Amino acid sequence: MQAEQIAQALGNARRVNGQWMASCPVSSHGQGNGDRNPSLCVSETDEGKPLFKCFSGCSQESVFNAVKDYGLLDDLPNPTDFLTQIKPLPKPQEPVLEQEWHYTDEDGVVQHIKQRYKTFDAKGKTYKQFRVDENGRRHASMTGANIVPYNLPEVDFARKTGRTVFLCEGEKAADALKSLGVVATCTHNGASSFPEDVVKHLVGLTIAIVPDNDLVGWEYARKAVAALKAVTKSIRVVDLQLDEVKEDAYEFVHKYGGDKDRLVDLTKATQAIQSEMDVTTPARLNNSVETPVLEELELPQVPLQREGFKLEAWDSIEDEPVEWLVKGVIPQKSFVALYAPPASFKSFIALDIAECIATGRAFLGNEITRQGAVLYIAGEGHGGIGSRIKALKTHHETPVGAPVYFLRRQVNLRSSKTDLQDLVNAIDDLKAIHEINFELIIIDTLARAFGGGNENASEDMGAFITAAGAIQGKYECSLLVVHHAGKDATKGLRGHSSLLGAVDTELEIIRIEGAQPPKGILHISKQKDGEDGQRIGFKMVEVTTGSSGVIDFDGASSLAVEPDEEMDTERKSIKPPDKTGKGMNQRLALNCLHDSIKKSGEMQVVDGKRNKCIKLDLWRDEFKARMGSDVQLASFNKAWYRVKADLVDFKKVVIYGDMCWAVYAEDDDAKTANSVVVSIKK
Repeated sequence: MQAEQIAQALGNARRVNGQWMASCPVSSHGQGNGDRNPSLCVSETDEGKPLFKCFSGCSQESVFNAVKDYGLLDDLPNPTDFLTQIKPLPKPQEPVLEQEWHYTDEDGVVQHIKQRYKTFDAKGKTYKQFRVDENGRRHASMTGANIVPYNLPEVDFARKTGRTVFLCEGEKAADALKSLGVVATCTHNGASSFPEDVVKHLVGLTIAIVPDNDLVGWEYARKAVAALKAVTKSIRVVDLQLDEVKEDAYEFVHKYGGDKDRLVDLTKATQAIQSEMDVTTPARLNNSVETPVLEELELPQVPLQREGFKLEAWDSIEDEPVEWLVKGVIPQKSFVALYAPPASFKSFIALDIAECIATGRAFLGNEITRQGAVLYIAGEGHGGIGSRIKALKTHHETPVGAPVYFLRRQVNLRSSKTDLQDLVNAIDDLKAIHEINFELIIIDTLARAFGGGNENASEDMGAFITAAGAIQGKYECSLLVVHHAGKDATKGLRGHSSLLGAVDTELEIIRIEGAQPPKGILHISKQKDGEDGQRIGFKMVEVTTGSSGVIDFDGASSLAVEPDEEMDTERKSIKPPDKTGKGMNQRLALNCLHDSIKKSGEMQVVDGKRNKCIKLDLWRDEFKARMGSDVQLASFNKAWYRVKADLVDFKKVVIYGDMCWAVYAEDDDAKTANSVVVSIKK
């Protein structure tokens, strides 16, 4: 039996994009309420064998049995063999964003947005629209939007100056006419109707309607005339006299070379009209064969519940088990914040999480339940991240080809649409090349992805949260933001409280100051769908990585993370040691830096700061020389790593890539070597 016959027999049959949709016959479909909105796709192979796909998740076997019970598959001699031949339909290629148009009010403030996507079906295109609220956030529903015409500021100016406004069917055509130097507009809903909310913005204008070259376009012209005839000075419906059906103002400009003079001549040659009854379709279109405009119906996407509003009786709702990425620590598709004060191993922990998810290695003893690719956006400290990666891979014997990818640059996810779109494009390209799906995206740090905004302002933090949520939603993955604690670490995440409200999981790192080897506690301070309050001990182990061929401070050694099951995880951070930097090695290293700067320092601007800098290897060589030739290399590397970390932590030294400089404090004795250091300037 053919696909069409099966679909008609099942009911609610309709043809969509070359395939038949019908009601799913499975009795349990929709909690037993049936399938009123058809979600079963029925097609057939070249040999005439039927294929079924329920977009609400019913299994192939249950669909097959239900269709068979209807008596629609009686001609199959061996149902068991037939079942093995049923294959799911190929996953459709995702639409590609081609263009985005912003609809603004008279002051240029965006009110709603329209996007055009290229699709890989018979239709070829689809659209999405967003309402934009007063904080600049996008909402996937137009309910409550302030509906305005396209290019409203220019339309408003045309009213004041008496210029003609050309009304097109779509944004692409309007942009084409605008390129000629005329004022052009359209409405957000194309040819389907003329929105009443737009009429008030077109009062008192001289309007020239430019229909698309098809029957639908001229019917739209009648709708527009009917809506505007009582409020405008005059209305003309201009025939651009195009050759091919469905061409519009875009082809007039870019295919036929139409210019402003040609457009004006056509407009002047057209008589003004008083009523929609005066709109006459060109004779050349009367016999044109067009694809009828059908109801906009697209194949339902899985899961339907994510696309719309599904209203359910509470008696039918049951608890769903939490699906974990890292069991007990990071749920799948969650928004996570990992935070701590400076120098508390945040990036080391984040890197370890990335490696664990990519390889399946347990994270601090916690099982990885969903292994996959990870994207790490290293906006901070990316100059020395190579040594950390090398130490981690060496210590844990990471296999070659583990799918962890890095973006080593800052991105503005708060206020730059360009950065956000470029990031999405880069991810899409990477996914296409390597055929991967990301399970986790890490942003290190929030401050470096905040575009200079105010972390304490609800608007700025809200904009960042929205952008992060958009990335997370698009790729259906978990997203982890590395962030700083506030001045009072006991008060949690730095910045506006909306961040804490938005995250599903909050991970706090508590460094045990003075511990040797360095140690810390990962505290799960918030777990929306699991148990919070858990504490996991860890320690940092030094890893000698060998020479990388480049002399730098991390070329010989770095740290890696290991679980510390013997740690007392109930303890708080030990009071930090005296931060004067006067410990024996710290004092020696600081004096070496001051002397090296005095001898070899040059005024430079590094990372936006002007200071007297030296290469890091000069400081290292001076420190090694003063420690003496009898010091073993391993002992020196250990001491060198610690003094650097301590002096940076004590804010006595700034390290950026392979450059460093000293920080001059006001309470330092001006007669000491510190006096040669130029204070930091922005």
